[in-house]
Amino acid sequence: MAKEQIQWALSGMTCAGCAHSAHGIAAGTSGLENVQVRYASGSFKATVDKDVLDVPALRKSLAAAGYELTTSYISPRARIENQKEEVDRKRNELFAASALALPLFIVGMMHLHTSWSIVLQFLLATALSMYFGRNIHRKAFALAKMGRTNMDTLVSLGSLVAYGYSIAGWAMGRHEQVYFESAGLIIYFILIGKLIEDRGKLSNNKALTALLSLQSNEAILMDAGKQQKVAVESLELDQLVWIPPAQRVPVDGMVVEGRSTIDESTFTGEPIPVEKGIGSKIWAGTMNGHEGLLVRVTHTGRSSALGGIIDAVVDAQGTAAPIEALTDRISKVFVPTILALSLLTGLVWYFGFDSQKAVMYAVDVLVIACPCALGLATPLAVVAATGIGSKKGLLIKDAAALELAGEIKYALLDKTGTLTLGRPVVTAIDWEDKAARSFVVTLNERGTHPLNHALATYFGNVDGLPQVKRFKVLPGKGIQGKIDGRMYYIGSGSFFAEITGTPPPNAPFTHTLCFRENGLIALVSFEDTLHPDAPLLIHALQQRGITPIIASGDVEEAVAKTAEALGIEKYHGALQPHDKVVLVRSYQKHGRTLMLGDGINDSIALNAADVGVSLAHGTAVAQESAAVVLTRDGLPQMALYFKLSTLTMETIRGNLMWAFGYNLIAIPIAAGLLATPFGLELTPMMASIAMSFSSLGVVANSLRLHKKPL
Repeated sequence: MAKEQIQWALSGMTCAGCAHSAHGIAAGTSGLENVQVRYASGSFKATVDKDVLDVPALRKSLAAAGYELTTSYISPRARIENQKEEVDRKRNELFAASALALPLFIVGMMHLHTSWSIVLQFLLATALSMYFGRNIHRKAFALAKMGRTNMDTLVSLGSLVAYGYSIAGWAMGRHEQVYFESAGLIIYFILIGKLIEDRGKLSNNKALTALLSLQSNEAILMDAGKQQKVAVESLELDQLVWIPPAQRVPVDGMVVEGRSTIDESTFTGEPIPVEKGIGSKIWAGTMNGHEGLLVRVTHTGRSSALGGIIDAVVDAQGTAAPIEALTDRISKVFVPTILALSLLTGLVWYFGFDSQKAVMYAVDVLVIACPCALGLATPLAVVAATGIGSKKGLLIKDAAALELAGEIKYALLDKTGTLTLGRPVVTAIDWEDKAARSFVVTLNERGTHPLNHALATYFGNVDGLPQVKRFKVLPGKGIQGKIDGRMYYIGSGSFFAEITGTPPPNAPFTHTLCFRENGLIALVSFEDTLHPDAPLLIHALQQRGITPIIASGDVEEAVAKTAEALGIEKYHGALQPHDKVVLVRSYQKHGRTLMLGDGINDSIALNAADVGVSLAHGTAVAQESAAVVLTRDGLPQMALYFKLSTLTMETIRGNLMWAFGYNLIAIPIAAGLLATPFGLELTPMMASIAMSFSSLGVVANSLRLHKKPL
């Protein structure tokens, strides 16, 4: 069974209820698991078994309810362009509808009961409801046939009930019971509200738009000495591209000719341009200086560093924060509850109070209720926060990390490369068998750990080295390979004991062992430098009431030395990757736990923690496993992460207060609860105006997040 995670696009959703309806349709499909449908981002995420899933059947089931599933990849740029086109279409449609709505509003407010007035209202209302409201009615009826509801159900029913009741009143000569203006204007004001909502969602993507603006669409390909402009997506690995002075770099690559400076501030935040020459790496989205560069392509498009950031931001916007579970539960029953309340309101007024107002109040309840504000409360804030984070060098990959940051009690911190600079230097080598030096040198060159790099620097360039076969990296242990028919190893003391069956030599400092099955070749001693920002990180954590704990694979004595230097009371050394997972879970029993690490050996602990945080210089595996990646300044950005979390949760709570408050206040007023004691009542048209602008508070509050300083 070939299972994989997918993220497709789902269009045609008009409210949070649509997301639940689409989820309900998809959840019962064979071959789909863990389905998540997001209204705010239009995403459809799931675990797919491609051997079982019938994609055409799924697409057909969703299409029957008015939703269009796109399974091919849609670039973030194309998605935003589609959003812009949809906003333009809705704006043009609204202009056309205004030509009918304005005279309907004027005539309706004149309360004329003459024949010509009613005929005019009938014609205008028919055009507004039946033509401009066609998509609303179509969606409502499609869902009704499947036994499902959403916001369109409420709006469609409200408009059609007012329309049908008006025709009946007109036919019976009861002109005072004609509500044609409400039947038409309900649709009109809903169109206004949806346009405002869509424009708000589009504005909320401005951080993502800024990232997309860094991507070049074209590059200058060098082919047989000739320059040719080509699409970036058509480039292949190892092709040569020319980057003119003062032009944005279109690809990730390696400089093969020329010298220049590159402005990397979009990635590093560092305003001073960086010198680049032959052999230097450069990144798509950065800006070239005053000299041209010839560059060999290593990554393009989605595989580039910038493309990865953009994809991660888009993916994060499709994730859900835990707090959203509450609104999801409410949204599922919201529309059926409103339908029941509307019916109850009509019956109570008809039999208990004023029968002539029964239909008006029933329609009011249908129209004024707003599930959209509830459905948008969390997603819009998450979209804003992930976009802001990307601009500040914080790659938020999971919305849950924004909520859980405020609940963190323990922070487990890797040592090498995290609390230290990760640039250790060799202080001594104690050889037991110096004749095997060339074997140690050649095996070590294949390693990627900071200790391997330090040892390679110590040895320098060595010619005539033997070839390594069957090379293998064992996270948390070391590396191994076959040279001249024998296995050689470089790694930890526990790795030494596992291979040789004898206790490792003791050393009260950071070290690595080089050995064969029959014993030690050399003991290499290292010294690393404390990261200058580490004390600030520890202070910031302690200020927030978070207990910092070092969790390292280094020897206990070296870890204790680092802990003492930073004033950390709890520390754990000589940990294997699985030991770190056990440690994370032990602390999770007492509170939310964060893991900060950068190596392959940290990856499973990063996954196990409530929030996993990796650094930009960390391994790809660590970054993939983390929920948050600090892409610029590293450790100082932890404070920004916690601040962004605080601001995001404040925004979400404000959105929820507005969404719940609006419905709790508006629905009783619409039902006529204040009509008898205070004379306060709404017409269906007034209710539709209120509903149209109900989501505006959520949109505006979410957009305010862009203005708040980090």
